[in-house]
Amino acid sequence: MVDLEDLVEAVVDIEDIVEEIAEPDELLEDFLEEPLLIAFALGAAVAAVLTVLLVLATLVVLLFAVGPVAVLASLAVVGLLVTTLAVAGFVYFRTDVPAEVQRMIDAARDRSDETTHEGASMSEREAIDELKTQYAAGELTELELERALEDVLTSDDPGRVVERSR
Repeated sequence: MVDLEDLVEAVVDIEDIVEEIAEPDELLEDFLEEPLLIAFALGAAVAAVLTVLLVLATLVVLLFAVGPVAVLASLAVVGLLVTTLAVAGFVYFRTDVPAEVQRMIDAARDRSDETTHEGASMSEREAIDELKTQYAAGELTELELERALEDVLTSDDPGRVVERSR
């Protein structure tokens, strides 16, 4: 079940994604990794703006009792519904970690190796994925995750780093 804190965090994540429009490289990179997430975020932002404008227009028309109120009211209700669905879709598809932590994890994955070295229990990428799971489960703080990611990339046995972080 999504609580109010999750909803607020999702809206902040939507805002972060919309701000990436000014940085097309990051937006494209995020879109290639999570196309549905980005599409829902941008859809929610556009729908929210249109809904606010339609609600304001409806209020103006109601105040002055001019024009086809039923049409504007219907558009406002449809806009509200689309906004609600877009935010709900975004909340459903978003990851378990904040965007800034995901960037830190992605940077570590970019520097990591997929091969399991001799004597190691897992590869660096497997260890990074396990650390992400631990962070999402609340077993690690952001600072502990950052240290563990660095240790994974410099250790001969990334699996040992994962075990130490438990």
